[in-house]
Amino acid sequence: MVSFRPLDLADLPLVKPYYALSKSRLCDCSAVLAMWRGYFATEIAFGGDTLYVKQHYGGAPTFMAPLGGDFYAGIETVLAYCRAYSHKAIFSSVSRDELDAIRQRYRIVRAEPMRDWYDYLYESEDLTELKGRRFHGQRNHISRFDREYPDHRYGPLTDAGAARAFIGRFYQKNPPADGIGRFERELVYEVLERYGEYGQLGGVLTVGGEIVSVSVGEVVGDTLFVHIEKADAGYAGAYQKTVNGFARLYGGGARYINREEDMGIEGLRRSKLSYHPAALLEKFSVEIA
Repeated sequence: MVSFRPLDLADLPLVKPYYALSKSRLCDCSAVLAMWRGYFATEIAFGGDTLYVKQHYGGAPTFMAPLGGDFYAGIETVLAYCRAYSHKAIFSSVSRDELDAIRQRYRIVRAEPMRDWYDYLYESEDLTELKGRRFHGQRNHISRFDREYPDHRYGPLTDAGAARAFIGRFYQKNPPADGIGRFERELVYEVLERYGEYGQLGGVLTVGGEIVSVSVGEVVGDTLFVHIEKADAGYAGAYQKTVNGFARLYGGGARYINREEDMGIEGLRRSKLSYHPAALLEKFSVEIA
């Protein structure tokens, strides 16, 4: 029987090798696991060469598909745990391939798409080059930014304290509207406060030496993940410049860029769709009989 314990930031070196064992390119198999650990009450357990993750969606315990080792043996371990503790066998953030694999062996009570948590996956070249008519609007916004702010620069994040100060100004202008927004604000602060421990890649856009956008992400396998992306919308074109700048800075060696979920925010959904994703990475909530 596996024994779960709360995920701590100090566990990152232990869980990070398991990210690459997932073939889904879902952001759940990245530092996002640690960033959102408080929101989802994330717990982890190790059994042999497998990582098990337990979380809480809507108050009920749920499990990620096992990472590493034999997939079906991992599922059986979770089912045994659920029987022992009288939990329903609910798996969350299940990829399409994982759902198909589960269907081959088990009777599924329900499989529901988690649309608000689908990831937006782009060809890296699309976001770095913005070529063709599809990206005419984004190029126009960037051209306007370049004209209006000739003293701008996009480069690596080297001063996490200054980036954190920008985030403070950002949230003064854009206070969170709900609980998940307030939690996201705190996780952004934490990532920048403990930037070295998270081991992330950062980018900043400056105008006249002052930060006007911050992005944070990482490369896992062939994919650049964008975990944090905040810009001062008072600078026309700042968001478009930021998307392109971060992609150019860190996406050159990646095949794909994952800009993660829209969390059901309509404006964010429209924005992410406007960059013409190569795929929407589906996630499912799956209950096994």
